Amino acid sequence: MICCLNPECSHPLNSQGTNFCGNCGAELISLLRGRYRIIKPLGGGGFARTYLAEDADKLDEKCVVKQLAPQVQGSWSRQKAIELFQQEAKRLQHLGEHPQIPTLYAYFKEDNYLYLVQQFIEGNDLLQELRQQGVFDEAKIQEFLQDLLPVLVAVHQQQVIHRDIKPENILRRKSDGRFVVIDFGVSKLKTGTVNAKPGTSIGSFGYAPFEQMYSGEAYPASDLYSLGATTFHLLTGVSPWEIWMKQGYSWTSTWRQYLIQPIAQELGLIIDKLLQENYKLRYLSAEAVLQDLSSGLPPQSTPLHTILSPLQPETLTLQIPQQPPQYSAQFFREKLLPWAVITGSGSSFLAIVLLCSVGTIWISSGLWLLILVGLIFAQPCSIFEKTYLFIVAGITTSFIVLIYKKLYIVNFLKADVNGFLVLILLVILAGSLTFTILIISQILNRLISKYF
Repeated sequence: MICCLNPECSHPLNSQGTNFCGNCGAELISLLRGRYRIIKPLGGGGFARTYLAEDADKLDEKCVVKQLAPQVQGSWSRQKAIELFQQEAKRLQHLGEHPQIPTLYAYFKEDNYLYLVQQFIEGNDLLQELRQQGVFDEAKIQEFLQDLLPVLVAVHQQQVIHRDIKPENILRRKSDGRFVVIDFGVSKLKTGTVNAKPGTSIGSFGYAPFEQMYSGEAYPASDLYSLGATTFHLLTGVSPWEIWMKQGYSWTSTWRQYLIQPIAQELGLIIDKLLQENYKLRYLSAEAVLQDLSSGLPPQSTPLHTILSPLQPETLTLQIPQQPPQYSAQFFREKLLPWAVITGSGSSFLAIVLLCSVGTIWISSGLWLLILVGLIFAQPCSIFEKTYLFIVAGITTSFIVLIYKKLYIVNFLKADVNGFLVLILLVILAGSLTFTILIISQILNRLISKYF
């Protein structure tokens, strides 16, 4: 068989000796760069496709060919994809010296596509293993962490952050059973700035930590959060993505309810610390996790530190005793509450302005709904959080519009100074009402969780 290299081809396999793809009509390449024979596609992501290949110069030794094929629009997005692809090649050139990271063989451009060739690792990724063999027991988790953490130690020592640790990017090598980390396509140097372009996020939903998805920051502790989420997936068989879509990051405080079989308290406390939403409260390094695993003792305290630079986080002398996680309340206070108050006030102001401008309540209501949905669902929140904000904004706005109607002021925009003062007071009232609704819902949520 000969494989079509057109990234948009849906059926790329063709009979040997064919010159053009029977599906898309693209010209077929028998040997890429006169050396690599493409056998079949292995998979594809947001900006690259991978193929199983044979190296004709190495007695048809198997290898993996990765082709840059960004499915993005806009010059900035395409340029970013090219930069990430080049960075991956550079990372593999140095990191590939580690026995549990694939070796880079080649990096080149042909027919307007960029390619990199790397070592082929025979074996299944951990998602495949999970589906075939079922959830990991505690012994397998201990083996997994003991074998993988030294790889992260080596990666972080090279000032690299992987940023996409998940079961699909970890292979169990068939020859010796060791774990191999793959796909450094979104890895990042720890030196210099760690921030992505505003509005962008790097990583996989559910596995990537808060600071990485919402502000583009990445630290060694970010990889450790992803390792914790991966460990949870292997222990429970439940994808963090599925519960993240419903609960946001609050699931990290209730992850034990998904366990199929109990685990030791020491391991549970280690996973607790890996899954801290605040990166300052997680482990500072993979070495620290290994130390707790080896000692068999639960972490007694969590160091509080302030990141002074991406390279040298300074540890303060203050020690905070380990307490039961309060992630849901922390997220509510620091992240969701400000957004909700702003949304409630802005939504009420928008509704009044539209009523004054348009006049017809049906048209103004339709415009208000479209604008509100667009603004809320453009925010970098989970579906659950966006829906929550929308419901609270709807309740608040309905109450404020009812008051507005009772005031019998036809048009605030044409009213005198007193009219504008009333408008401002209504907006402030909307913010206060939103705050009250969220506090009440938080109390009810705690009561329901406690007694039901």
